[in-house]
Amino acid sequence: MSFLSFSQTPIALKLDSRMALKKINSNGTTWYNPKRYPFQLVGFEWIKQDSVYRRLPVHSEWKLSKAVENLANHTAGGQVRFKTNSKRILVNVNLAEASGMYHMPATGQSGFDLYVLDNGLNRYIKTTRFPVKSTNYTVEIFTSNTKKMRSFTLNFPLYNGVNSLQIGLDTMAVVKAPNPFKIEGKFVIYGTSITQGGCVSRPGMAYSNIISRNLDVQFINLGFSGNGKGEPELAHLINQIKNVRLIILDYEPNATETIINTLEPFIDIIREQHSDVPILIMSHIRYAEYTNGSELYKRLLENRDFQQNLVDEKKATGDTNIYFLDGSKVLGDDYYECMVDGAHPSDLGSKRIADALIEKIRFILSKK
Repeated sequence: MSFLSFSQTPIALKLDSRMALKKINSNGTTWYNPKRYPFQLVGFEWIKQDSVYRRLPVHSEWKLSKAVENLANHTAGGQVRFKTNSKRILVNVNLAEASGMYHMPATGQSGFDLYVLDNGLNRYIKTTRFPVKSTNYTVEIFTSNTKKMRSFTLNFPLYNGVNSLQIGLDTMAVVKAPNPFKIEGKFVIYGTSITQGGCVSRPGMAYSNIISRNLDVQFINLGFSGNGKGEPELAHLINQIKNVRLIILDYEPNATETIINTLEPFIDIIREQHSDVPILIMSHIRYAEYTNGSELYKRLLENRDFQQNLVDEKKATGDTNIYFLDGSKVLGDDYYECMVDGAHPSDLGSKRIADALIEKIRFILSKK
């Protein structure tokens, strides 16, 4: 005999009114398509030609694996930026699939979160809340008693596709284009599930989004969960991206056995198009089981040393715009406290990765 309740609503949601989902009143709302001006879409390099929220082109001259083709539909790193004096902001969303990851909240997998520029800093406001298994939801994500012009950034889901998005504003509200980013050009990051944002609680805590708002720079997130393997096809696609300011390679966790063979060819392909763009290579972060003296930790350090040595060799032969960051140290001495499942960073782990990268990026930009 089971003592579990088969109610469709968890008991905490019944007992705590602040956890309950609220019905949305959309009266007096005008709905906008964020693909149209004055909204600015970030993170979807090929959207003008394909008109879909996708991180790689729909049709590529470079043959991609089925896994990467599918994961490219996940909208990690995507943003909508705009200004408005609306007292309310709503989103109406149609997702590709229902949420259901065992180690990542639905808010991170399938939710949007919103930031507002406040005294020069991007401040978090709210995350969309919705029934876990739903693929359609309408949520009020901002409300204020004051009507004034504000700058907003809406972050896309990390582990789901978005078929459609509408942004709802007060019918008489004004909408304007956002201010330009403080740092010109695009930062492109290629990597794994950790790069994609697994398994943080909400989109704004993916480390590429943390860096984007702290440095005020446009990011293109090319993290592919379990499939950042250093395939040359991805390097060729990175070469199609215009106005690149910095390239970050963080794919070792998916290529511990092959990075020795793939990293240098990947760099060489990028250099065919981006001959002078800084490249930053970050080695594998330290997982919880990588204890001192373990074989796993020894392998981590061996791969780290290989990457450091490769960067040194490249510099010695004339590539002065290549850099290395020791990923084994970025989580700190209590690295094991920074994980959701022993491998994927929590919000804490993601923030520490971002902080380490921000420090290194500032150094690189100062050299330019």
